[in-house]
Amino acid sequence: VGLRATTCLLDPCPSWLVLASSEVTRGWIQAIINASLSEGVFPTALKEAVVRPLLKKPSLDPAILSNYRPVSNLCFIAKAVEKVVARQFAQHLDESSYLDPFQSGFRPGYSTETALVSLVDDLWRARDRGCS
Repeated sequence: VGLRATTCLLDPCPSWLVLASSEVTRGWIQAIINASLSEGVFPTALKEAVVRPLLKKPSLDPAILSNYRPVSNLCFIAKAVEKVVARQFAQHLDESSYLDPFQSGFRPGYSTETALVSLVDDLWRARDRGCS
């Protein structure tokens, strides 16, 4: 699934151990993910998170509460399910042509540069057609 080895307090064991584990453990995780997808249900046990305050910038005053933002630490399997769903959803959008061909945000291979090139090209084409 391509996750980093980070551990949350809600994980039953360290994620680095799961990543380095045998095919049996990985098969078990894959079964949980597949069951969640096929049933269309996200397991209730995975809906919890550990929320911690994180200082927005190191230069800000830590005594002021508004200088913090909440950060949710999710358990390893919840992140894996989320990543699989996001990947499948993005693939579905690409294959189904729901997105504009020049949609650049949140798409691999596209950037603000490709959006800008498309815009400049549209402007030049309009100028060539005599539009002002």
